[in-house]
Amino acid sequence: MQPQIIGLSGSPIKNSNTDRLIRTVLDSSGLSTEFIKLSKIQVRPCIACLGCKKDNICKVKDDFPDLAEKVRTAGAVVVGGYSPYGAVDGFTKAFLERLFSLRHQNGLNRGKLAVVVTTGIGRGAPGLEEASNQMAHALKLEGMQVLGQLKITGNPECMVCGYGETCPMSALPWIFGEDTKITPEKFSQVEDQKETWQQAESLGQEIARRLREQLSM
Repeated sequence: MQPQIIGLSGSPIKNSNTDRLIRTVLDSSGLSTEFIKLSKIQVRPCIACLGCKKDNICKVKDDFPDLAEKVRTAGAVVVGGYSPYGAVDGFTKAFLERLFSLRHQNGLNRGKLAVVVTTGIGRGAPGLEEASNQMAHALKLEGMQVLGQLKITGNPECMVCGYGETCPMSALPWIFGEDTKITPEKFSQVEDQKETWQQAESLGQEIARRLREQLSM
């Protein structure tokens, strides 16, 4: 059976905050789901070849055509990314660009339900809101109905690279001020962000309710 909800994560980190919140939405729905790590498959940016113009099938030889079929047949998608350099990450951006092949002429994703999950280092650093809105805007252009935009405070690479406390380019002073010592309590876990976690659970339940209503009509 085809999954009713597809979860897609642009985070390359294993079992990341982004991954876990996406899975929370999926699990809370109680429906058939599939979770896909975009960094584990090959999805290039759109090359504007217009090979999809007659049949809505992308002709680029990578993993997107198979992924597109899963997205097209699902009732909802949960798309998660993070916000390096104040914008949505490359893995997620490439996926969003390639959705054009499904939009052209026929709008095959019109009416599909969607949830956006975005992670940023937060704590006053720029980019989280911008990346979330970029993702939501792209999905709305596909004709999808974005039910919610979940935002998570995550952790910069500087906290685990081994040089964060001394590197002159470290992000830690932006986040913690003069106290740049890396200690366990400074790491941010999505499970501790109770309001966002509860919103994710509610959105999963809302997706399930709406999809069941569609089936009963």
